[in-house]
Amino acid sequence: MNKTFLIILIFILYSFSGLHALEVKGRLLDEKFFPVHDVIIYITNGNSAKTDDNGCFRLITSIANYNLTIVDAANALAVTYSGMTISDPELIMFGASSSRYVNTQIVRVDFPPIRAGRSVLIKFMSDDVFYSQETTALPGERTKLITVDFPSTKNSINGKIIYLEKTPTSYERYGEKTISVGKDFFPQTVVYDSSSYFSKPEDAYLTIYMPTQDYDRKGFSVYADFLSLHRNARILLNKSEGDIVSTKVLVPRTLPSGYRIKITGSGYIKNGAGFENYTYSYPGASFNITSENPPSLEAPQDKFYWANNNTLFAFDRGSGTGIFVVHFHCFDPVGDYYFATSDRNISSPLMSSSGVLKGTEYSWSVSKYLTYISIDDFAKVRKFSNDVGYKAISTSELRTFRTKLF
Repeated sequence: MNKTFLIILIFILYSFSGLHALEVKGRLLDEKFFPVHDVIIYITNGNSAKTDDNGCFRLITSIANYNLTIVDAANALAVTYSGMTISDPELIMFGASSSRYVNTQIVRVDFPPIRAGRSVLIKFMSDDVFYSQETTALPGERTKLITVDFPSTKNSINGKIIYLEKTPTSYERYGEKTISVGKDFFPQTVVYDSSSYFSKPEDAYLTIYMPTQDYDRKGFSVYADFLSLHRNARILLNKSEGDIVSTKVLVPRTLPSGYRIKITGSGYIKNGAGFENYTYSYPGASFNITSENPPSLEAPQDKFYWANNNTLFAFDRGSGTGIFVVHFHCFDPVGDYYFATSDRNISSPLMSSSGVLKGTEYSWSVSKYLTYISIDDFAKVRKFSNDVGYKAISTSELRTFRTKLF
């Protein structure tokens, strides 16, 4: 065979094979939506990559329908996304908290005396990646300390301190002050005084109807949510738990920054199975909290002995359309493996866990994420910083199994 012809043939074959290669450029976030850096991601029939400071990664595979496995060996944590086809996924690393990936700073907020019968909600918010809990100031207090978390790869972030004053029957004053929070700054003080500008939010009510089904525990929460800010930007306005049929909740009629109402509802039975859902509404509306039937574990039975690579873990679908995240937890040595799939049968989870499951005693459960139609739909990049529309997570009971009798 002519050498020139052979070189051309090899080039053609190589080029043809390259047509079937898929480049996957994605991003990895933890459960508080912080970038997860310096962990390894493996792809089916391809290679591996380490996430950068922004949680981004790039991989090549020759398989159109591929799996991604994320491994944090230092924390004995792994996550697999099964049956993906998109080239730009945004992945959540289940079981990962933000503590490894954040800077934490304290901000002091000073304010005038609070009148009797009033309270003040105070919170830091930003359109950058952040996490901060709101705090409540009561009469007799003049100072509050709030904690602000932001990515460890950043020196500072910009945001604002929110001040929302209310009585049991009305919202009286709203104010905000801009601030830059940095890891090299000394603890800062934000002062609200007589010269500070406040607006009147006005008042409205939200009517909530709870599910009529019997639950051992059910409740709801109402938040002020802000579409233009980061998805952790929300303020808890009301939280109630009990055998409630319906109730009215006081909410501000107007707030800035794309204000809307976020409602979460939940219901759980004694074995731990239940649901938590959320949707968005507006002041003055009436809303029915929807009940969801969680998936139920089918096999193996609880306290199963001698689980091996041939053991099939199966569960039913539950209500609604969604994808499943199966959580396997090893007690000793501690390890956690999450398997995201649209299938209801999982085989050989210990083998596919990339070595994070090493012991003999385990628990497992299934969470269903609604209303996603596929793994691709679940992992697609969000067009908005915050989710829009109805979403829910329903969770099965917990079962245990062993790989050896003793």
